Amino acid sequence: MFNTIKWFNIKWSSKSKWILALMLVAELSAAESLDEMLSELTMVQNNSALLQASIAAGEDRSLLCVNCHGKDGNSVRDYIPNLASQNSAYLFKQFELFANGTRKDYVMSKLAKNLSTQDRIDIALFFASKDVKPRKQTVSVDPKGKAIYDSMCIQCHEAEGHGNGIYPRIAGQPYEYLSKTLKKFKSGHEDRKQSPMTAVVKNIPQDQLDAVASFIATMP
Repeated sequence: MFNTIKWFNIKWSSKSKWILALMLVAELSAAESLDEMLSELTMVQNNSALLQASIAAGEDRSLLCVNCHGKDGNSVRDYIPNLASQNSAYLFKQFELFANGTRKDYVMSKLAKNLSTQDRIDIALFFASKDVKPRKQTVSVDPKGKAIYDSMCIQCHEAEGHGNGIYPRIAGQPYEYLSKTLKKFKSGHEDRKQSPMTAVVKNIPQDQLDAVASFIATMP
C-alpha cells in the first residue's frame, strides 16, 4: 500500500507539473499575442497612409462608443472617462483586458469581445487623434493637489499628465471618474487589483486622493 501511495504521489506530481507547464505556455502565448498586436498598432501609427485609413475606419466603428464617451471621445457623463487624446497603446490594452475578463464592465466587456484586432486598433487610433476638452468640474481645486501629484504620479503620468505608451493620459479627466477610480485602486477592487496603482495609493488617505483628483481634472 505504501508503494501504491508513493507511486500515486509521483504520478500526481508529474501531472501537476505538466498542467502547470501548459498554463505557463498559455500565459506566455497570450503575452506574446498582445505584444504582436501592439506592434501592429505601432506599425500602423508610424505609416501616415495606414494611419489615416485606420482613423477613418475607427470613426465609423466608434459609433458603438458615442453614447457614453461622446462622438469625439469627450465623455458625456462625469463618471465616464474621456478617450480623446488618450494614448493609443493604453486604449488598445484596455480592450484586451475587458475582452479577457481582467477588467469588468457590463457594456465594455460585451463590446470588447465582439471587436476584431483591427477594430480595436482603428478605434484606439481614432480617439487618440481627437482633442480632449476638459469639462467644467464640480469641485474646487484643492491646493494640496499639485504637491501630491508631483510626489506620486509624475513618474508614470509625466509632468503634464499625458502619460506615455501604456501609461494613460489622466490630464483633464472628469473629477468624478478620477475620484471613483482612485477609490477602486485603494480598496483593491476586483476590477483594478492587477494594476500597479493599487500599491501606489493603498496607504494614501482618501482626502489626499480627492485633492490630487481635483488637480488632475483641471490639467489641460
